[in-house]
Amino acid sequence: MKKILVILFSILFAVHLLPPNILAQQPEWNVEVKQGTENAELLFQVFNNTPEKMTLEFSSSKFFDFEVMDKEGNKVFRYSDNKAFLQAIQHVTLKRGETKVWRDKWDYTTTEGKRVPPGEYIVKAYLMVRTINGKPAEAEFVQTKKLTVEAENPSFRNVELSPADGSYIVKGEAKVSAGCFYYTVEDGHNILIEETLVKVNKEYPNWTAFSFTFDFDPEEVSKNRPVLLNLYERDLKEGTIYHNYTLRLN
Repeated sequence: MKKILVILFSILFAVHLLPPNILAQQPEWNVEVKQGTENAELLFQVFNNTPEKMTLEFSSSKFFDFEVMDKEGNKVFRYSDNKAFLQAIQHVTLKRGETKVWRDKWDYTTTEGKRVPPGEYIVKAYLMVRTINGKPAEAEFVQTKKLTVEAENPSFRNVELSPADGSYIVKGEAKVSAGCFYYTVEDGHNILIEETLVKVNKEYPNWTAFSFTFDFDPEEVSKNRPVLLNLYERDLKEGTIYHNYTLRLN
């Protein structure tokens, strides 16, 4: 037992004596994907988890890249395709415990601009770092995430929700058969704003811009429940709801 302890102490002491550049200091690379009705928001994060300042060097202004593949492994989109980047050395310096964040979106289209079919997809995100503290990056920094693309809503598109002093402004485009649609606000258990009619300027099959405002303070409801805005059409004869489009307020 004593012999084992001596060996372990010797190893730890030898590691302690190694110069800092021998002990590989690698950043943490992470990507988060937030699925939406019309696009996916991507959050890229590189974190300095070491006790010292870290300098990352890139060969161009392409700090990250990502590609999307279908379930068969075929590439349908790559962020860097058809884009121009500054071809000059770039540096990102991170203090101890600091995180650098980049954001982007994928609008569910291929590189050629066609919307992909609904289904399961894989997002692979790469940190395009060349050197770390002056030393060549020893490994490829890649994160893989799954993504489900839903079928495109035939009645609503390009919908944006913006808070404004206790109110919300909703803008988008609608293609609705009766020249109108409805909305409600609810928290999954209770209807917070009853069904309200919104009229548009044109009827199906034309897309037409719409805008409306409603008063609501999400602080009035439990933070543990998502507050949802539902846009939909309604069959006036049967009363059924169809082409529901949902956005989250909180």
